[in-house]
Amino acid sequence: MPVKSFFWIKTQECSGCHREFDLFAGYRLAQNVRHPRHVLICAECGDLNEVDDPQKPGACRTCHRILRVKGNVVRGKATCPRCGCIHRVPDLKAAPYKHRLFALEYVNPRLIGQTKGRFFKKADEEDIERAAAAKLRWEGLDSKFVPSETIPAGDESDRLHRWGYRKYKDLFHPRQLLGLELSARFIAAEKDERIRRALATNLSDLLRYQNQLCRYDSMALKVLDIFSIHGFPVGLMHAEANILGILHPSTKAPVGSGGWTNIIDKFHKAKSYCDAPFEIRSRQSSRVAMKDEWIGEFRNGVRAPEARELKIFCKDAAKAEIRDGSVDAVFTDPPYFGNVQYAELMDFCYVWLRRLVPTGDTAFAPASTRHADELTGNITLSRGVNCFASGLSSVYSKMARALKAGSPLAFTFHHNSLEAYCCIAVAILDSGLTCSATIPAPAEMGGSIHITGTGSSIIDTIFICRSTGRVSRRSLASDMVELGEVAQRDVDQLMLGGVRATPGDIRCVIAGHLTRLAIWHLRQGWRSDFPISIRLARVGRWFAEFGTIERVVECMNGVLRPVSREYATARVCEVPQEAPPDESFISF
Repeated sequence: MPVKSFFWIKTQECSGCHREFDLFAGYRLAQNVRHPRHVLICAECGDLNEVDDPQKPGACRTCHRILRVKGNVVRGKATCPRCGCIHRVPDLKAAPYKHRLFALEYVNPRLIGQTKGRFFKKADEEDIERAAAAKLRWEGLDSKFVPSETIPAGDESDRLHRWGYRKYKDLFHPRQLLGLELSARFIAAEKDERIRRALATNLSDLLRYQNQLCRYDSMALKVLDIFSIHGFPVGLMHAEANILGILHPSTKAPVGSGGWTNIIDKFHKAKSYCDAPFEIRSRQSSRVAMKDEWIGEFRNGVRAPEARELKIFCKDAAKAEIRDGSVDAVFTDPPYFGNVQYAELMDFCYVWLRRLVPTGDTAFAPASTRHADELTGNITLSRGVNCFASGLSSVYSKMARALKAGSPLAFTFHHNSLEAYCCIAVAILDSGLTCSATIPAPAEMGGSIHITGTGSSIIDTIFICRSTGRVSRRSLASDMVELGEVAQRDVDQLMLGGVRATPGDIRCVIAGHLTRLAIWHLRQGWRSDFPISIRLARVGRWFAEFGTIERVVECMNGVLRPVSREYATARVCEVPQEAPPDESFISF
């Protein structure tokens, strides 16, 4: 039977009885959402049991011991099931941890459509022997493409160090290293440069699913890629996706996630979209073709007459050579301060890709994507708000000069700290632009593993900035009560779009408006030549004097009111095309 996913658990030698034991945070492998019943792992014999109520699971069908959901690792403490000795997790004395293959999820082509749910089994001797055989083959192979680089220190990468991972190749099983090495050799042998680069792009996507940090979603029943959380999450149990992937026997569609069939299918859909872009009609989820539109340098591999000039540069935007007053619009997505350590995460794929590109490719010349001028907050590199604000100010000032009069600089941003919004305000004020609108827009899927159940925001604020234009008078709230009304209108609009705002969403909506208002009130007499600490402090004082996010929430009564008819017909845009009769605007 084709295997969809392999399940591995970290093990540790007990310092008391000197025997290996498993490190389970919990024994539930699957929930009864996409599978008819809960699947529990027996803590004694390791057999898989299907139960209706995990709170009353009963006994194991094989060894008859009582099943349980709670594991033997709780709050960083692991208890040996044999002698009761307690160990710290992670523990560098035990690292790097060993892993044991304990279960599989497989596909039974003969029973597809005849049974509900999935197929799970305990790993048997043959399964373990196959993994061991792959390890032997890997150890006998002279590697050409597996990276040997050491993982450097960093805010995120230090988490890997705490678990004993020292080199990037340590993050993979021998069977994964074998599959990735052979895949890279196949790609390198491709003579067509465009196809070779496309396959290398696909390999970088595959890497996200083929490593020891991939977890298994017990509800969706699929392997989660390493960046399902914007960091390096190290779990006790992880899932190994079938590297080749599986096709459904009748539909021929990829099954599961993380294999070559899935990655190529995703790439094919993306390229098809470039040839025939479409939009999704709201509420109906139907596709609307964008007639005569296409995306790319040239269409369908044919250059003339459908060719476009497309330039991509990998360099500092603050030093870009752009003629003043020549640009129609600037769209960007600035780093979210310290939320995501982009370079630390990207190095995970980069160290593989740079071995596949031709020698002399300047984009892959550096040993790392990390850069001294990177615009993020980073404790390890002593980069705080001053550094972030200064760098962003340089970029926005450069772009403001390049823009034609009245043309927009638009970007999205969200953060859980108002301090980060101070940096945004300073950068816009330094550029000489005015923020003419802040529009909330969903940016994350509510079910994302790093979002769901946390109350964190899925909402970004779209900041639209111009050198000249006009703003709605009623958007310029003079106090917290008026700002609460402005924020409430946004919440109403989100609800009309099917997004029920969480407390975290509302905070981000308010933070965006506070930043816009700070820019509006501080723009006259703003001194960009003052030290950055003074500029940040000035914005911070304005925030404090106007009122906190919490006070604005209180003015909204903390309760979402029903959507009124007035807003049910409104359009979300920078300047409403059908403004109420009493609407007026202020030019700037």
